[in-house]
Amino acid sequence: MSATVALLAYKQMPADVLRPMMQLIDWLLWCVLLFCLAWMILSAGRLWYAFRDDLAANDATHGVVVSLLGAIMASSASGIALALLPT
Repeated sequence: MSATVALLAYKQMPADVLRPMMQLIDWLLWCVLLFCLAWMILSAGRLWYAFRDDLAANDATHGVVVSLLGAIMASSASGIALALLPT
């Protein structure tokens, strides 16, 4: 019985199921990366404004770091998803 379960776990998905799933992952990645880019631009503007007014302690650096981490996580998550899904 365990051999049957193992065999079913390794069946490949049909191409008409994989293609829309891959397209959805690509669109989702683009949306997340555009959101991270917009957040980066907004945070960089806040950072510039804070440094211009000579306020060194602010939350703008936090926004820049979070935007970069979000973009890194989204890119690596899509890479992992593409590696796990059979082509």
